[in-house]
Amino acid sequence: MKGQDMFGILKPQANLLTREEYRQYVSAYCNLCGLLHHRYGLKSRFLVLHDVATLWWLLDHQNKSRQLRMGNCVRGGVGKLKDGEVSELQQLLAAISVYTISIKVKDDMQDDGGLQSRILHWSYQSVFEEARQDLRNLDFDVDQMESILAQQQAVEARREPNFESAAEPTAQAYGLLATEIVERCESHLDAAQARQIGERLGRSVYLVDAIQDFEADAGTNYNPLCYAVGKQISTLPSRIKNDVLLYLGECLKQGRETIGSHWKSSWHAVERALLASAGVRDQRSVTLYLGCCIPCGPGGVYVDDKDCAGCEIACCVCGFALFSLCCGN
Repeated sequence: MKGQDMFGILKPQANLLTREEYRQYVSAYCNLCGLLHHRYGLKSRFLVLHDVATLWWLLDHQNKSRQLRMGNCVRGGVGKLKDGEVSELQQLLAAISVYTISIKVKDDMQDDGGLQSRILHWSYQSVFEEARQDLRNLDFDVDQMESILAQQQAVEARREPNFESAAEPTAQAYGLLATEIVERCESHLDAAQARQIGERLGRSVYLVDAIQDFEADAGTNYNPLCYAVGKQISTLPSRIKNDVLLYLGECLKQGRETIGSHWKSSWHAVERALLASAGVRDQRSVTLYLGCCIPCGPGGVYVDDKDCAGCEIACCVCGFALFSLCCGN
């Protein structure tokens, strides 16, 4: 895990979304791209961060702040905005997308000073500085975010082997961002719920990234899983991976319980994408770790055993039916 790997892989599995859910996700992504262009110039379109678009999509279901149409940049982009049309939330989303990428570029430069990171820093330095100032002007708690980043650096410096502890700063960063988003939109969630969802997603992103990078990090870069098993082991032991995935599944389950029944299908698509990134794609394993099966129409099938004395329960939450199946004990 090279550098501050806090953001970058959060997005839904598109084939599990309904047509309307997919349209709304693409709308969030395209609008974020257009906002970056509007505020920081054409080249800033390359600074779109999936995580920011996904959080916007999950937390702001009212969709009142997305004026731009969905568009293909090759065919002319997503349109233009006037200064008076950009809300405080939109300004925040564009600035945080730039700011988080600046964190990664800066950290990469400190780690290895590679040519790619130096070119990115040179190309976008003024944009990075402008976005940081924009966040301050928008009353985003930049000091708290940078305190969180310092905690992450401390985790790496002490070579923390406990994956739960190592994921804590990323959880705090996502929780802060989620809270800032809902405070600026007409969300179905309050600030406390948004923070909880952000923290669960943050932990999940960090741990998925740790699993993804295990082999590349072995004996080289900091990764809590490498230090948990020994730096010279190049293949992640199945026991350790299973422990991480069970913890990941519990985090996501807590987030699912908070997001609300109407949005569980959208949440399920995010869960599945995260598990797929960690190498879990077969339905049996997905059910084991998430308690979720393949979506049913616009909803999903949920599996849990706690309400039936160890029996399996399947519950369709598609909005058209709600039923349970038990083994009969």
